[in-house]
Amino acid sequence: MGNEKENQKRQNTIRFIEATQELIETDGLKNLSIRKIADKAGFHNSTIYLYFKDIEELILLASIKYFNEYSKNLSELSSWKLRPREHFLSVWDFFAQAVFQNPNVFYNFFFGKHSDDLTGIMTQYYELFPEEREKYTPQIEDMYYGKNIWDRCMGLLLPLADVAPGIKNSNLNIINDITVSYVKYLLEQKCQNPELDSDMLTDKMMQMLKFVIN
Repeated sequence: MGNEKENQKRQNTIRFIEATQELIETDGLKNLSIRKIADKAGFHNSTIYLYFKDIEELILLASIKYFNEYSKNLSELSSWKLRPREHFLSVWDFFAQAVFQNPNVFYNFFFGKHSDDLTGIMTQYYELFPEEREKYTPQIEDMYYGKNIWDRCMGLLLPLADVAPGIKNSNLNIINDITVSYVKYLLEQKCQNPELDSDMLTDKMMQMLKFVIN
């Protein structure tokens, strides 16, 4: 009986996430509502709170679908033999390619209400959708499941300390703050001006990164 109840809960959770993913595609992130999601999933509005803290948590879980291409690229990167600098820049290049394609989704994910609990969100998602989980090196694994964007960025910077000319243990925090702030700024620009060229924004991000580590 217990297993049957847990399986039903799991299936209902998945249905809510999939319904939210479908609505993000058709209606856009800004037009989501508890009523729309519940109707799409086939439940009463109040049922959502049996499975999620709030709609924001549900949206974050649904957003991880947009990490799929980035995740696959990181998995492939895990088999490459790269020096720390090239590894750092490759991860960021894959990241930029992903986030500027869906800026509203990624801005909300990394800077929204529950953006300081990303480890829990991502762990829960891949427990529900294990077929989407990729394998990485330990370094990439730690970064990918980082608590927040600050921790994720720091995980990429640390291997460059005293290796890249611009990175020292004494300036890691300020370089990380600059990196996170610039990523946020570029995403805000893309969210506000969707017509901005994604390749141009990627180039600006990569120029900034090369500047701070050189």
